[in-house]
Amino acid sequence: QQGKAHFSNRTMSEAKTMKAIVVKEYKDWKSQSLAPIEVEKPEVGTGQLLIKAKAAALNPIDPMVMAGFLKGAGWDQPSPYIPGYDVSGVVEAIGEGVKGFKVGDEVFSVNWSLDVGQQMGCHNDNAGEQKKGPIAGTFAEYCLLPANKVSKKNSKVSFEQAAAVALVGTTAYQSLKAIGVEKGSKVLILGGSGAVGYLGCQLAKSMGAYVATTASARTMEYVKTTGADKIINYREAKWEECEDLKGIDAVFDSIGESGGFEKAKKVVKKGGSFVSISSPDAGYDPTAHKEFKYASFFCLKNSINVQDKLMDMLADGTLKLNVEKSFPFTKDGVTGAFTAQTAGKAMGKYVIMF
Repeated sequence: QQGKAHFSNRTMSEAKTMKAIVVKEYKDWKSQSLAPIEVEKPEVGTGQLLIKAKAAALNPIDPMVMAGFLKGAGWDQPSPYIPGYDVSGVVEAIGEGVKGFKVGDEVFSVNWSLDVGQQMGCHNDNAGEQKKGPIAGTFAEYCLLPANKVSKKNSKVSFEQAAAVALVGTTAYQSLKAIGVEKGSKVLILGGSGAVGYLGCQLAKSMGAYVATTASARTMEYVKTTGADKIINYREAKWEECEDLKGIDAVFDSIGESGGFEKAKKVVKKGGSFVSISSPDAGYDPTAHKEFKYASFFCLKNSINVQDKLMDMLADGTLKLNVEKSFPFTKDGVTGAFTAQTAGKAMGKYVIMF
């Protein structure tokens, strides 16, 4: 069954196996075995690509899913399963019916539900006929993905950056579009030093918006590199009390700030917008709050169009993404990556290299 890890006694030399992180039980990541173990190498099916991984990025969602926090949201919880959503690598094999790819192509993707017009996505696969296709699966030497989720990597962009950008970049771009950011918009992005906020600031500027964001003294210089117009030290000032933010068009909460939605009501104009990717305070119906045009929790949807746009911007230098540290695909390496990810001090992304 796809989406589950298959165990095998074969040797690596037979090339029928691969190393992968395998979650057998949903519990705190510190209680998990993060040592790569030998499992069956997946075989490519119709409409799919088998990718030989070069890099996989960590995201805050990874330890949450592993701990079982999202069971209540109705997300599938295959067991055992291979975690991880972001990947970059090289096409190893091509399934029947797939066009536009050849073996050896450098590619990247976030394995998330496809954008088919739904309000938001989750990690359950919905790629065409593969309704229960591979869930997650990128913390492994080989990764099976529906071809319609995969984008080409530009040779100017490293495998580390390609793996790092997909989930957070797609999240930032789609969140800004959800709240209607365009030329002349005035938007506040909470959490300018987090990966989504850092990219969100740059993307909003590229859309022609005035961008305010929040940071600490520790991250201030880093956040300045986004080109944000105004940076508020949240330890010294309350953004909801900033007079020059009164009447702004939108607030994008990229960090789940406590009370963020209630605070946003003090500055967002009537008919403005609010989106959070980390807090459910605004609910899940964008039209439920009459004083807002849009106010909701939001979760990304896989879009190769967005992935392609992000890749073009990385390649031409109009989008910057810092890979703070890369870790080897070993027990110590993966444990180190999770330790860094959950410490909450990142200025950039953490990536596993294969």
